[in-house]
Amino acid sequence: MVGSQADVLSLLKARWKSLSSGSRAFLKVGLPMIIMVVGGSYGLQTFASLRYEVQFKKRRVDKDTFDKIGWKQKEHPVTMEGEFEKVQENVETGDWENIRGPRPWEDFKGFQQKMAEQRQRRKEPHSDSSD
Repeated sequence: MVGSQADVLSLLKARWKSLSSGSRAFLKVGLPMIIMVVGGSYGLQTFASLRYEVQFKKRRVDKDTFDKIGWKQKEHPVTMEGEFEKVQENVETGDWENIRGPRPWEDFKGFQQKMAEQRQRRKEPHSDSSD
């Protein structure tokens, strides 16, 4: 058995020497590099997914826990669109004037007066005069 292993080893050495230097360089440098990149990508994907799964399980609270504590869950989740509609209902967009702010070298008293006028108009109750 020892003789057959030596024959196989000498055959592999002979085959290795018969390869061109370019082929040997790929086998020595290129192939391990490709294996490291592909294996590293797979390993990172596995560990990252495990990390996020553990975080998700830590943060998740089941409904029974909510009932035991006495917390009430919101029936409708808060969305950006819903909040935008609420804000739009409360804001009057037809009664505004674009007032340019003063430059550092300009007098800002005129700007302050315009802002005061605008605040006064907002404070005044809107009266619909229908005679």
